[in-house]
Order: sequence, then C-alpha cells, then structure tokens
Amino acid sequence: MKAKRPARAAKTPALRQQAEELLRTTRRDVAAMPTKDVQWLVYELQVHQLELEMQNDELRRTQAELQAARDRYADLYDFSPVGHLMLDWQGNILEANSTAGTLLGFSRDKLRGQSFERFIAREDQDSFAHHVRDVLEGGAPHFCEVRLHSESGVSCWLLLKSLAMRDKSGRITNWRMALLEISERKRAEEDLKNASAELALANERWGLVMRATNDGVWDWDVLHDRVSFSLRWKAMHGFDEQDSLESSKVWSERIHPEDRARVMEKLDAYWKQQRPEFWEEYRMQRKDGTWMWVLDRGVAVWDEQGQVVRMAGAEMDITWRKEAEEALRRREREFRTLADNVPACFGYVDRDQCYRFVNKQYEKLLQRPADQILGLTMQELLSPESYAMVQPHLEASLDGQQISFEYESPVPGVGERWFSAHYVPDRNEEGHVTGLFILLGDVTQLKQSEAVVRKKEGLLQDLSARLLQAQEEERRRIAQDLHDDFTQRLISLAIDLRMVQEDVQGVAPSSGSQLQHLGDSAERLATDLQHVSHHLHPWILEHLGLEAAVREQVDEFAARTGLKTELIVRDPPHAISGAQALCLYRVLQEGLNNVQKHAGATNVLVRFLGTGKGVGLCVHDDGRGIESLECAAPRKGLGLISMEERVRALQGTFRVRTRVGDGTEIHIWLPLEDVTGES
Repeated sequence: MKAKRPARAAKTPALRQQAEELLRTTRRDVAAMPTKDVQWLVYELQVHQLELEMQNDELRRTQAELQAARDRYADLYDFSPVGHLMLDWQGNILEANSTAGTLLGFSRDKLRGQSFERFIAREDQDSFAHHVRDVLEGGAPHFCEVRLHSESGVSCWLLLKSLAMRDKSGRITNWRMALLEISERKRAEEDLKNASAELALANERWGLVMRATNDGVWDWDVLHDRVSFSLRWKAMHGFDEQDSLESSKVWSERIHPEDRARVMEKLDAYWKQQRPEFWEEYRMQRKDGTWMWVLDRGVAVWDEQGQVVRMAGAEMDITWRKEAEEALRRREREFRTLADNVPACFGYVDRDQCYRFVNKQYEKLLQRPADQILGLTMQELLSPESYAMVQPHLEASLDGQQISFEYESPVPGVGERWFSAHYVPDRNEEGHVTGLFILLGDVTQLKQSEAVVRKKEGLLQDLSARLLQAQEEERRRIAQDLHDDFTQRLISLAIDLRMVQEDVQGVAPSSGSQLQHLGDSAERLATDLQHVSHHLHPWILEHLGLEAAVREQVDEFAARTGLKTELIVRDPPHAISGAQALCLYRVLQEGLNNVQKHAGATNVLVRFLGTGKGVGLCVHDDGRGIESLECAAPRKGLGLISMEERVRALQGTFRVRTRVGDGTEIHIWLPLEDVTGES
C-alpha cells in the first residue's frame, strides 16, 4: 500500500509534525512488508525527503518574504502620506504613524493616551461628535471633514476615514482612523467658490451692461453655420422668443440690397485678417418688413489653419441716431443755403480766432475759397490796419460782450469800404465763450447815402435858418410898420374924433355920442395893433434883454389866462446872441400858447437856467399830457416842429417829456461860448 504524498501546498509549521508522524507509521508498516516493497518504499521515502527539504527551503523563503513584507508595511505605515491612528472605544490614541504625528504636531510617543477630540477645532466639534456616533453605531467606514488645531499652532483641513473593529461577540475593541490632509483641496474649493461668485457677479454685471447698452448679442458657430441670438436681439428685429435660429444665409439676405455687398466684403476681409476688426453700420429688415439701422461689431476665433471657427458680437439699434444725423444734415444744408444767400458776410471763429465757417459772401470779400480760409486766424487774413481796428472789439466779444461797430478797411481790388460788424459770443452749456459768430455787412453805400443826407440836412437846416431869419425880419418889418404907421394913424384918428366930438356935442348930442363910440373903437384898435406888433417882434427883447422879455411874457400869460404861473430864474447869461435870445423867447411864447390851447392845466412852471456851458429853458404844466409821444410824433403840430427847427438850427437839443394825466414838459438847451452869469 502506497503512502499518500503530502500536499505540496502545505506550507505551515504543522507540516513537520505530520511528516514525523507519517515516518513512524511508515517504519512500522515497512517492518511488516516484503523486501521488494521495502525497497520501493525506501525509494519513495527518499523522494519525500527531497520534497520536504524543498518545502523547508520554500518555507524559509516565505518567512523571509513575510518579514520583509512586514518591514515594508511598517515603513509604509510610518512614512505613508496618510496619517493612521488606532483609538480605543473612548477615542484615546493607542497607536499613530509618523504622518499622523506630523499632522497633529506631536511625536508618536506623546500622542499615545491623548484624546483625539482635543485636536478638533471648536467650530467643527459638533461635526466630529456626529462622526464618532456614526462610527461606533455602524459597521461600515465613515468619512468626515474637520479642521485641526495642533499645539504647535498648525491649522489644516483633514479628511477622516474611521472604521470600528469588533471581536467575535460584536464588542468594539478599537477603531482605526485614516487622516488625509485636504487643505489644498479646501483652498481650491474656496477659490472655486469665490470664482463662481465672481463669475456670477460678472454675469450679472454683464447682464446689466447689456440691458444698459440695449445691445443684442449674437454667437455664430461658423463650422456648423448656426447662430444663437439673445432675447434683446430678437426683440430688436421683431422676432419672438420661440422663433427658430437663423443661418448666416438668412441673415445676409435680410441686409439691405444697397449695403449687402459692402458688409459681406468687410466681413470677408476681416476673416482673412486683412482688417483689424469688424465694425459696420448697415440697414436690416425686421420681421415685419420694415427697415432699421444697426451698428454691428464682432470678434472672430481662428483655428491653427487660419480658418474662422466662431464669431460673436453685439448689435445696436441706431435708427434714431441715423434719423438724427439725417435731420442734422438737412439742417446743415438749410443753414448753408441760408448763410450763403444772406447779403452779408457770415462766419464763425473759435477762441484762437481761427475761422471755422464762412459763407459765400465771405469768400467773395476775401477773394479766397473756403478751404483756403478755414483754419487761418483773423490776423493772418486781415491787413494789419484792419486787424488793429477790430482787435479790441474781438477781444471784448471773446470776454462775453455782444459787440456792434463800424470801421473802414481797404479791400483788394475794390478800395476803401465801410463795414458794419456784429460779434455775438457762442457759449457752451457751462456759459463759457467757445467762439464768435461774425456778421459783416458792407455799408459803404449807406455811408455814402448818409453823407449825402447829412449834406442835404445841412442845406435844409441852413435853408430853415434862413427862412426863420427871413420870417423874423418880415415880422420885424410888419411890426415896425404896424407900430410906426398904422398905430400912429389910428391914434391920430382917435384924437381927431375926440376933437370933432367936442365940437358937435353941444349942437347934436346924439352925433357926439356916436363920435365918442368911434373914438373908443379907434383907441382899442390901436391898442390891439400894438399887441400884434409886440407879438410879431418883441421890442423889449432888444432894449431890456432876454430875462426881462421872459418875465414880461410870463406875467402877460398869467394875466391873460388866469393860470397860476411860477417863474424860476437862476444864473441867466448876460452875453447871448440875438439869434439865441430870439430862439428861447419864441420857444417860450409857443410853449405857453400850447398850454393855453391844449393842456387844460391849472399850474405852470417856467425855469430859465444858465450854466458855464449853456442856457436852458423848461415849460412844465400839470395838464392832461400828450396821449402818446411816439404815436403823436408823426402828427406834430406846426408849433412843436417850429420849436424843434429853431433849436436844431443853433445846435441845441429839444426834448418833450409827457405822461397821460401827469402833464407835459418842454425842455430846450442851447450851447453857449464864453458865457458868464449875471450878478
């Protein structure tokens, strides 16, 4: 009977005992066997001996490998990047590797016996307590993230993996814990969280910007020819939110036919990187068929072969701006047409006195086209004499004053010309002067006409003075004839009638009464003729002077009209020409007559005043006044016209002041030379 060959896989220490037992049994069996069987058995035993020796060698190698594995495990346990702890069921540390000591800030010897809970940060104590409860109650590994604060002050985030170890009865003998530092991951998560918040804020800011700019955004996948549009873009173009996306072909077909070729050419040049950017204004057709102006801006992305793979951009509705620009161009055309057809030079200069605009008349005046005028200063264009005349007015206008003046300047090819200039400051919203509007009119013909008018006025004034002089001379002659001839003859007639009356009084009393009546009439007629003679020519003016004549005229007016009349005389001149004295007297005479006829006054004040430079006369009443001097001026009576002509002939001033219900004042002033007042 062959002995069973022991299993080769038996590599435990009990193998030797089994072999020895088998050997004893075999020896007993061999003693009872035949020789041939014994020999075979010996051979078999020798084979088993060799196998046992081989198994012993393999066992020793296995033990050596096991020890090496134990050593490697110990090294791996000690120097593992993961900390390992063994804790009892109360959470006290039983064993720790070096990594755990490093994380907790203690050596392994000092860690033994310490409670692991003391290393947990205060804010994570509750989380760790839940973790411990889950580990002790469950059978599977549990994870927890906590912050640790070691005695050395080192703070870090750890990922805890804990597993409770139990005996056969299910009682917890200890529990193992792995500690993995996750500070970097936590910082990365925090950075990611912050980045997400910043991204959300950026997206919100971008949304606000898009709403503020009112732009429609588009994104074009060029490879697949698909375009995505924002809601604002769809609203701008009249599309609903649910409308399908468009391809580039549909987009290009909606471009206005007059703009399509230009836009596509610019887009192609941009894709070929021949242009630095895509920025175009063109007309687009809305969904309802109407047209709108858009400002389209886009940025493309190229692949390594230089082919465009994507393009994104924004569109702005600029229809209102285009309409405003068209309105502005229309107004500019209207302004240019108006400015060019104004029969005067119209231009604009900035604060540096440079021309920025001139009309056609300015071009004719300066004999240059506008492009040769604009940008030049007034000093460069005008002659030195002309610039010297306008410079003070120019500077005053740039300081904010509106200036109007006239000056004479030579014009090339024409000669001396007179110009009427108006400088109007141009102010910005802050009120600062930014330039000047210049209106320049050629008034040479007007000046020539004024010279002719002045000459004719001089002739007219001379004629008027001659007429007044002739009138006064005729008045003087008539007054003298009335006084020397008719008055004397009437007085003689009255005397003769008195004498005849005395002769016939006793013979025919009735005839005497008639003769007496005729004599009285003749005396009254002589007296009236004396008054007429005095009115025609004031003899008192020649014999007693102007002051006496004024006093006599005022007294006679008060006696004749019964009005309360006051005369104020102050520093009357004692040396005055006859023409001036006669002028003042006639104005006083005519003024008092007007008061009597038209004023309806109750009080009259006459002032006769002299100064070192002239003499003045005022007649003021408290009557009804003239209704409207401006309206009444064209309807002046001969009295006011005569007074004004007399005063103007002597280079004096004549003024009428009036107000309805507040009377009228006539004031004249005559300039005198070497005049002194009376003592």
